[in-house]
Amino acid sequence: MLLQAAITVLAGIIAWLIWGPLVGLSLVAGGGSIALPNALLAIRLKMSRPQSAPMVLLIGEFVKIGLSVLLLWAASQWIAGLSWGALIVGVILALKVLLLTPWVQSVADRRSAAQAELAHQSTKIESSIES
Repeated sequence: MLLQAAITVLAGIIAWLIWGPLVGLSLVAGGGSIALPNALLAIRLKMSRPQSAPMVLLIGEFVKIGLSVLLLWAASQWIAGLSWGALIVGVILALKVLLLTPWVQSVADRRSAAQAELAHQSTKIESSIES
């Protein structure tokens, strides 16, 4: 969820710098129309009781799709001169960035393990120096 938003904003900034503000805004609007409903569903699932999570997920998916469609429609109405290509690229980017989540999580886990090992080693060295 955070990865989706971060990649969408980063891509929007790059598009803004290369093709201009309208393309960047259109890309962020497309990605945001996917990332925001996903974030809201994730928050709702975290708040639900474990026994009601399947029903919350089922209903939440329908609400998420409806909200995404509504946000895409709103972007088409509110952004004058919307770049449809950038909007669609933002949607696709936000949908596909979720494929990176397992890789990002494994990198973060390895980094945490390495930091814990380093802290353990430095504690051993300090205790051997004190002895």
